[in-house]
Formats: sequence, structure tokens, C-alpha cells
Amino acid sequence: MATNSTDPLDGVEPGSVSAGDVDITEVRAALDSTSPLVRQRGIDVCESLAEDDVDAVRPLLDNIAALPDDSNAAIGLSAISVLDAVATADPEALDGRLDALVAATGSTIVDVQLTAAMVLGKLVVERPDLVAPHARAIAEGVHATEPADEPTDVSEFVDHPGTRETIAEHEREERERRVSARQTLVNVVVAVTEETPGSALDAVEALAALLDDVDASVVSPAIDALGEVAVADQTAVAPVSDQLRDCLDHDNPSVRARAIGAIGRLGDVSAVPKLRTLADTDENEDVQELAAETADFLTDA
Repeated sequence: MATNSTDPLDGVEPGSVSAGDVDITEVRAALDSTSPLVRQRGIDVCESLAEDDVDAVRPLLDNIAALPDDSNAAIGLSAISVLDAVATADPEALDGRLDALVAATGSTIVDVQLTAAMVLGKLVVERPDLVAPHARAIAEGVHATEPADEPTDVSEFVDHPGTRETIAEHEREERERRVSARQTLVNVVVAVTEETPGSALDAVEALAALLDDVDASVVSPAIDALGEVAVADQTAVAPVSDQLRDCLDHDNPSVRARAIGAIGRLGDVSAVPKLRTLADTDENEDVQELAAETADFLTDA
């Protein structure tokens, strides 16, 4: 329960503490405080402890794991940093403690989303089974943070050219980080579906929502993930077959090729006429060849 009855860790210098310098009960009280300043103090202490010895924060993992999606972004980033150290040293320790980290993948604060994505990207390599239950939530986080097609036009509000350029540069850099975060996250879902496709059956609708994303590098892995799920259970993916077929008209040849592969795994015979057309007319030779092979495969099947 959150507390304001005391001022835990008052007077402590977080950057210089070691495991023997602080009372774990007091650190826990700080992490659970309703005061952002006190929570920040508590998580800063945990960062210092984890740098010296990850084992020192094990008794506090439940409290730390609740903070990645904190309303204060600085607290969330610090909590994610501690969980990153834990994921590196002992990923098993995060079993059942990923809810708030996954919630951070939908953060409007791009650096929170990006750092959470990096931890999940590391964790899915070592323990995909820990990440698998969160495939749908991760895909939903990617969808919720889709950037606008065009950068914000500030000319109506900012007259000075230099200021406008500074704002535009900041927006470009933030967009690049957002793109990187979202690509990492959707590839985390792909990794889950490759390892345990049956665990992502409830993620089909969330993945389908990514098929019209502005970023082709998000669309392509979302298609791959649906294709992997289709291998495990075609009936789970069948309700979004129309959306997969729509991807055959995408302007990116990689997306079209991925869609052809997923349609083949889905066994969608109704796509054969469109595949024949692509085999004859697509501007990309690889797409033509794959479309022809898949049309033959579906027809024979």
C-alpha cells in the first residue's frame, strides 16, 4: 500500500549506496510512496544497488516491476534500467513480473517505449516463454503509438526559421526513436510466434490492426507473425484473411512478398486469382515468382 507516513530514504545519496547502507524495508516504502520525489529516490537507490550486485534488488523486484509505466517518465525509465540489469543476469527472475514493462510499450513518451522494447527484445531471445503471454498487449502498444504520416507544421505558430528548424529536427529525431521502438516490439511478437505460435492466438486481431500501419517495416513482421500463427491454427487467422489479401496491393514489394507467404500458410484458396495476376504483372520479379509458386501450391492443395 502506498504511504506518506514517513519520508523513507531521506538524506540518502542514491548514487553512492551499497547493499549494507540501506534498509530494504525503507527502500520498499520509498518505491511504494505516493510521492514521485520519494519514488524517484527509491528507484535511484535500486539502480545503484543493481549496478553493484543484481542480487541486492531481488527482494524488491515486485515493487520495481510495478514502476515501468509510472506516470512520471523518469521513474519509469529508471525502473526499466533496473529490470534490464535483471534480464541480463537472471531472466527467470522476471517470470510473472512483466505487466508494467509491457504496458510501457504503449507509452506516449518515446524513450520509455524504446527502453522497454530493448529489454523485451533481450528477454525474448533468452526466455520467449516469459514474453509469450504478452504478445497481444505488445502488438496493441505498437498500434497505439503509430506516428502521423506527416510531421507537425508549426509555421502557423512559430515565425523564426531557426526555431522552426530546431523543432523540426527534434521531431525527426523523436520519430526515428519511435520507429526503432515499434520495429523492435513487433519483431518481439514475431519471435514469440516463431517459438510458440499457439501462444499468440489471442493476438491475431491486434496484429491485423498493424497491416495498414504507415510504416512498412511494422507491416511486414506483423504479416510474418500472422503467418506463423496460421501454421499453428489456420482458423484463428481466417477472420483476417481479407486484410492479408489487401496487403497484396501494398506499394512495398517486401510487404507483398510477406503477404503471399502468409496467405500460403493460411491456405487461402480464394487468393489464387489475385496471385495469378501478381505472377503476371507485378513489377518485382521475386514477387512474381513467389506469387506463381504459391498459386500453384494452393491450387494443388
